[in-house]
Amino acid sequence: MKIYGKFVALKSISLNDSFFIYKLRQNKIISLYLHEPPTSITDQKEWIKKNIKNNKTDDFVIINKKKNKKIGTIALDNITSNDAEWGRWLSKGSSIENIEAIILLLNYGFKKKKLKKIYSLTNIANKKVISFHRNTPAINDGIIKYYFSIKNKNIDAVKYSFNIKNFLKFENSFKTMTRLIQL
Repeated sequence: MKIYGKFVALKSISLNDSFFIYKLRQNKIISLYLHEPPTSITDQKEWIKKNIKNNKTDDFVIINKKKNKKIGTIALDNITSNDAEWGRWLSKGSSIENIEAIILLLNYGFKKKKLKKIYSLTNIANKKVISFHRNTPAINDGIIKYYFSIKNKNIDAVKYSFNIKNFLKFENSFKTMTRLIQL
């Protein structure tokens, strides 16, 4: 499946994406606040095989449309009939590309999957992503104590969520902001 935006497209993850995702996860800056990356491309392939079969997750690769180049990943996870977690958002893209990838994912979740709520759980130390959430119409649902276990440390998560109303506000703001932009 492919979902197209103005600047990026989301493509369903496949085994052909293993090397790209492995290298992305090895990037210490991009994966600073995440669980340990896979130790080999073989491990990455096994993880992808498992997730492709999982009907409670939809993983995508973010592609820069102009260059037809993979720039990141994004996913809906823990999908139920009402909600899902937006995560695995790792990207080397520009701010515009990264925001559009989120818009495309949320649009897919609300309009195709008919979800009522899409939430994200962010490592409390990831100030940059928390600041991003604060600057959107997402609802701050508070802190979940000791949600992550990373490098044998329990770490709190900050939860933000979108419903269809605040998503549409976010989407409209993005469209207005990017109407004249050509990347």
